[in-house]
Amino acid sequence: MREILFLTKASLMNNFNVHGLNPKNSVTTRDKAKPLIFILVIIALMPTYHYYVTFLKQLSKSLLMLNQELYFSTLAHYMASSIVFFFGLLYVLSYYYFSRDTEMLIPLPLKGKTIVVSKFITILVYEYVLLAVFLIPILVINKSLVGGNIILYILKSALTFLLTPVIPLSFASIVIIVLMRTTNIKGKKDLIRLVSMFLFMFVILGIQIVIQRSMVQIPPGQEQEFIATLFKDNRVLIDMMGRYFPVSKWTSISLSDSGIASVTSFLKIITANAAAFGAMVAVSEKIYLGGIIGGKEAQAKKRKLTSKELEEASGRVSKNYIAIFRADMITLLKTPIYMFNCVSIVILIPFILLVMPSLTGTAGDIEELGNFYSMYESYFTFGMAGGFMFFAAMNPTAPSAFSREGKTFWISRIIPVKTRDQIIGKGLSPMLLQLLTIIIVSTGIRFYIPVGITGLLTSALLGLAGSIPLVMAGLAIDITRPLLDWDNPQRAVKQNLNVLISMGIGSLVTLGLGLLTFLMLNNELSPMLITAVDLLIIAVLTVLSYKILSNRMEVQLREME
Repeated sequence: MREILFLTKASLMNNFNVHGLNPKNSVTTRDKAKPLIFILVIIALMPTYHYYVTFLKQLSKSLLMLNQELYFSTLAHYMASSIVFFFGLLYVLSYYYFSRDTEMLIPLPLKGKTIVVSKFITILVYEYVLLAVFLIPILVINKSLVGGNIILYILKSALTFLLTPVIPLSFASIVIIVLMRTTNIKGKKDLIRLVSMFLFMFVILGIQIVIQRSMVQIPPGQEQEFIATLFKDNRVLIDMMGRYFPVSKWTSISLSDSGIASVTSFLKIITANAAAFGAMVAVSEKIYLGGIIGGKEAQAKKRKLTSKELEEASGRVSKNYIAIFRADMITLLKTPIYMFNCVSIVILIPFILLVMPSLTGTAGDIEELGNFYSMYESYFTFGMAGGFMFFAAMNPTAPSAFSREGKTFWISRIIPVKTRDQIIGKGLSPMLLQLLTIIIVSTGIRFYIPVGITGLLTSALLGLAGSIPLVMAGLAIDITRPLLDWDNPQRAVKQNLNVLISMGIGSLVTLGLGLLTFLMLNNELSPMLITAVDLLIIAVLTVLSYKILSNRMEVQLREME
């Protein structure tokens, strides 16, 4: 137990940068500016958070009108568990296997479960920080729905908050530990793990959607009877949810009731949490170390080159920006954490938007957009372009380009290449991912909506062109304040404030250009003229962002220590 507490304390201090929070340790101007930047980001996100809280209030009122107010906390618990599970897969993969402290802990006389439990608690604390933003307003709003003694409700809410992430994070840990152990074989180990991870995520997403549809599937002709049942019995929806996710049902009952039912539900929840955590500990004790030992070993494929091959290889010289692009892309593809966070968008977005509806029988929801397209073709075309730009804004590849280099960033500083080549080389990776996303989505959407070739090309052109200044802005943000001192590749992407800043700026640019385009469409300007105006604005933004990026890179590469 002492070992677990010691490792957990060290891990929390390292991951939350407790040392850096002390004002006395803020030496550079960048360190002193961090609190201000954090406050500005929070202020920028406040309008979005306000809309989120407003949506929750409207949802609670709608459920109250249907006499199903208990379903509010049930649905919230289910959504929170899903968020913890999917984010937990990435966090577990990163902290359990790819953090630098893991390599230092393996040789020590520590049991596998000791290492896993300490890392589990670290991730759990991080999940609490994320869940606080999501769950606290839900718990506050839910108080007005269930009533009761406020002190007792606060105590029950606190216990609910603490227990919510344990089960999904335990399941995520079991999945990753088993996956890493069963795929720890010679050969294409990284490829097998990546494919297995994606397949598992797709299967889970499909199961989730199928379950949600089956829960609310009402036989034809019985709609009125179902609505009447809702008004008579306020537990109809939580009973339907409870068939598939009993813990969510128990959570709702424990928060709403004040008698023996509440105590019984809490006991069930605690038992389920203990069982899930115990299963995770048992699995980690058996196979965790086996998934690591040998996991980083690799044998080079050696083959004697012929004289002709040696001459060709030594005489072949790539352009500078191509060499930088190739190195960056190989790093993205060969590092699982970067692969899931940056490259996976090319697969996940088309799968969720296009493939999943066909697998779950919800394709009709997309096909309804065909009616909108037939009536408002121009709006649909420019809306798709805006969607493509939004994809680029949300992709963390560009705003983490330099941070991902970590302590090897000094190589970028000393290589004898022009700033222009650095910019092109670093920008090609996110642009290639964006191009692939646009091609796949544009091709797939024609299976549902008869979009004309001209409309698709216009959307693709505007979306791809609009992505260029967003990528430039992301690179400029990251080179200005790169996060180079990390012991876990996850921190370079998921815990990098540059990514959040870039997403905010990219969203504002996309929104601003979208509003201008909407106004031009309402004034009945020709689509060709609107396209020309948009491209002109994008060109101006590209030139400005390139100049800013070029100036920042020259300064940073010369002066950064």
